[in-house]
Amino acid sequence: MSENMKLNYHEMDFLVPVHRFNIQFSYVTKQGLSFIREFVLRLVQLAPMKPSQIATYIGLNKDEVDEAISDLMDKGDLRFNGQGLVELTPQSTGYFDGIGNPPKTSSIQETGATLSFELCGFNCIGNKRKFDRWKQGVELKIDNKKLSCTENLAKETFQKEFYKYLDKEYLRGVRTEGNDRPSIYTMDSVNKLTKDALRLTCKFYLDADGRPIERDDFDELDDSTDIHELITKTLGQNKRPSNISKIAFAMNCFADVWTKKIFNDISISPASFAIASAESLADMQRPQMLSGPLYSEVNWKLISGRIHRCIKNRIVSGDKSIKSLVWVAPSDPYWGKSSRIIDCLMELEKLQLTSSKNPERIYSPKLYLPISSPSDRKTLNKWIYD
Repeated sequence: MSENMKLNYHEMDFLVPVHRFNIQFSYVTKQGLSFIREFVLRLVQLAPMKPSQIATYIGLNKDEVDEAISDLMDKGDLRFNGQGLVELTPQSTGYFDGIGNPPKTSSIQETGATLSFELCGFNCIGNKRKFDRWKQGVELKIDNKKLSCTENLAKETFQKEFYKYLDKEYLRGVRTEGNDRPSIYTMDSVNKLTKDALRLTCKFYLDADGRPIERDDFDELDDSTDIHELITKTLGQNKRPSNISKIAFAMNCFADVWTKKIFNDISISPASFAIASAESLADMQRPQMLSGPLYSEVNWKLISGRIHRCIKNRIVSGDKSIKSLVWVAPSDPYWGKSSRIIDCLMELEKLQLTSSKNPERIYSPKLYLPISSPSDRKTLNKWIYD
């Protein structure tokens, strides 16, 4: 059981640049023939025959069959052999996949599609535009060389993955008949339309020994390899040394004698954390163990429940005093890099007042954000912008 145990210690959103392209192309597809043309060819496929025999089988008079045969000869589909019998030409022979199958000709069609590609691994993310803000997330920077040739990359990728996009129904303008698969004939144009952001949520876990686990692939992408490499590179640029000693110092300042129980020689022990968390849930007087940012789904569910319980107790007791709700953000460069932070703050804002006709204040929320000094306007402005 311990082998399968893991602990979610962080989660954040990564913002990947997306370019949206208008792609115009032509494709070759198979299509059926008119009724008379098809049945004349199917008869002659079985065996060369006289025009009169064709007329008898189909039920045409002499003038009608002569006109049909003449038309097919003009198109290069029929010819007379040395015995004076009507037979297929090499061109019309290619219309058939086998004896008894209906003939189909190749047709060139023109169409277009509007597709979005993320610019890291150039995964196509569909034909619907992504509307997301470049906020509350870690932006992944794309190499300028790649940015300068995204139209060519989109063209190459589209040609390579054409059938995949067709199967995903991204190419609604491409007409198919039966089981026949169309193929690209020419690429006419690829033009960039807009730049958007793709938000990818990534959760970080520790294994049973407290070591980081390889990140899961993203459901939104066919191939997450390049994205994971860029995430690793981006996180490495802000890599910090172990802060275990600082944690120990903070524990001492707060007279914390319980947090040390969840540490092992490497980092955090998921098994010890699970035990401590279960004990704190069983005894509401114990400090509650939380792993990861407060705004993570699991943690916020607990916090939101506590707030609602306090509001309910306030109503029952008739206590009208205004409480103080304080949220102290850590000095972590990746804190708040999640769209969930907005949902949490909005919930706090909504719950601070009663829903009565004359709203009463229940608590005064305060959020403390880290800055290096009172004069650190750059960091302050960044927090305000975010």
